Amino acid sequence: LFAVTDDIRVIVVKLADRLHNMRTLGALPPPKRRQKAKETLEIYAPMANRLGINSVRQELEDLGFRHLSPHRYEVISRHLDQRFAKRRQLLRRVGGELTKALKGAGIAARVTWRMKSPWAVYQKMRKKQRSLRDISDVLGFRVIVDAVDDCYRALGVLHQTYKPVPGHFKDYIALPKENGYQSLHTTLF
Repeated sequence: LFAVTDDIRVIVVKLADRLHNMRTLGALPPPKRRQKAKETLEIYAPMANRLGINSVRQELEDLGFRHLSPHRYEVISRHLDQRFAKRRQLLRRVGGELTKALKGAGIAARVTWRMKSPWAVYQKMRKKQRSLRDISDVLGFRVIVDAVDDCYRALGVLHQTYKPVPGHFKDYIALPKENGYQSLHTTLF
């Protein structure tokens, strides 16, 4: 699709159409659902990722996964829901501590948290050849600041607040992803 069109709007419309189709896929017979789900995971979700449309990419991946492997999707979703329920209070406390530490350092930041999607967890299990119970980083915080130098300053504050895990740092500001995504990733104890 990238190669045959000069107008990005055509691709965006195609992604929107596929997203709508995936939301209503339950009406199709199982073989057709699996075929559409596979196409979605192999073509449309990567296309949304390449365009930097993360919310569309994530929904396409999860819908594709749900229809391609319903049992795996259900097991992982249930596991994530249970982990989240147990950690809700901890997330609030840690989020508050991070916000307070950043504010104390004079950094204006918005701190939010998220849970990894079932598809992202499944991909990590496959890539690292681990079981579901061995995947620990399913919950994460996002710290949003206004300027690039604030990103690095915020990272320093986070590493002073909680101990970083050695070898778990990625600098997507110095080396952005091919879709233009820029951020710093770290893992903290």
